Amino acid sequence: MKNWIKTSIAAAIIATGAIGSTAVLAWGGHCDGPRGGKAGWSQMAPEQMKAKMAARAELHMARLELALALAPEQKPAFERFKADMKSRAERMGSMMAERRAAEPPKTAIERMQRMEEMSKLRQAEMGEARKSVETFYATLSDAQKTVFDAEFEKMGRKGERGMKGGGPRDGGSMGPGRG
Repeated sequence: MKNWIKTSIAAAIIATGAIGSTAVLAWGGHCDGPRGGKAGWSQMAPEQMKAKMAARAELHMARLELALALAPEQKPAFERFKADMKSRAERMGSMMAERRAAEPPKTAIERMQRMEEMSKLRQAEMGEARKSVETFYATLSDAQKTVFDAEFEKMGRKGERGMKGGGPRDGGSMGPGRG
């Protein structure tokens, strides 16, 4: 097959996918997608979602604490940092539950406005989280900062969003085996 035909077919497939994705967003984004039989965040009951988020956060914090090998004088700063992160996770869980309980938007414009509002809330939460990280980070040695950076990046893997940068577009590195 000629290259221009292959290119045209590929472009048509990509364009069809892009139109479909845009339609899904305008429709409300109710795409379950394949998850191997597992329910995603949007299919969980609010209590189940909060419990899962809390368990995941506890695991990440325990892992971080072990990896950092904190000195006794650093432990109070870590406990404040941990409490800040827990509080943030609880607020986000409550917001997600409230959003789910609210009447869904009826039009594409209403959905876009809702997405815009959520984006602003997430931005404010991220600013608060950054301040908490900066305060705790300042108490770490250079070696601990290296460990913290690596562990903090791992917290966002497996499709989770959160504390990890996405890639070159936001200044992050794709790193080996990530892209």
